[in-house]
Amino acid sequence: MSKLGGFHGRYMRYALLACSLRLVAAVAVVLGLQAPGHTQTASGDADVAAAHSAPAPSSSGHKARDKAWSVAEEPYIGRGEPKWRYFVEFRARNAASYGHMYVMFGEVNAHHEIIKSEIAGIFPAGDARDCPNCSIYYWTLGHVLPVPSEIGASDGDLEEQYVLARFRVWVDEDQYKRLIAYINERKAEKGPWNAFFANCVIFGRDVASFLDVKMPVLAATALLYPKDMVEALREANGPKREQPPLKDAPGTLPGESSPKAQARIAGSATEKSAAKKAAADAQHQGKVEAKTTP
Repeated sequence: MSKLGGFHGRYMRYALLACSLRLVAAVAVVLGLQAPGHTQTASGDADVAAAHSAPAPSSSGHKARDKAWSVAEEPYIGRGEPKWRYFVEFRARNAASYGHMYVMFGEVNAHHEIIKSEIAGIFPAGDARDCPNCSIYYWTLGHVLPVPSEIGASDGDLEEQYVLARFRVWVDEDQYKRLIAYINERKAEKGPWNAFFANCVIFGRDVASFLDVKMPVLAATALLYPKDMVEALREANGPKREQPPLKDAPGTLPGESSPKAQARIAGSATEKSAAKKAAADAQHQGKVEAKTTP
């Protein structure tokens, strides 16, 4: 009994030590956020709908690469002859922490300009219209425990100046439809977010695996930063240099924007509807008064 008691005591001490180390690691990560750096968060105040339609800033080097680049140089993983109509783009962007990985997928016109697009990435839940940064609580706790998540677009995803890396492949119509169904299924399940085993890099890797994209060796560990994962995917699948962004077709907006942008759009529509109703009521009242005037 004494040996068993001694073993049990040592086990409990090791378990407490492991828990303490996890808490210290979480606190260290949070304190790291206090260091000077980029202040763009996973759910900031940027109006992504406006940013998507605005021209992306680019250096002369980017412009030179744009002129020399052709989509024919990019991987086509669909069946039959390449049609260059449906694309899937894995992106990494800056954030206040270690970055964010997400997937943008959509359709282009004959000029390879985006006419329809959606964004899918996993991040901690918590943001709301009256509390745009409330997800920081779940983000912090998510370095120790699984926390509620959201899958979709977050503020900053459509701002080109924050993009750190991209890898784009082209798919056929059947693959594109299956991808949409897969993303919708993941949204419906809405599993937990955790910084170690259910993060944005793992979500992006899952999408790449679903599409049978060639996976880099290190992708199996999912211990890469978002930028490193995207670059590893690109290098494993052919393109050895940075792919320039696709341009938006004139007058188009993303198929999905951030909750705050959606709320602003909905609020604007409500205000317009109320204004129209008030004008109609005033016009009706004027007609009634005209009829009753002797």
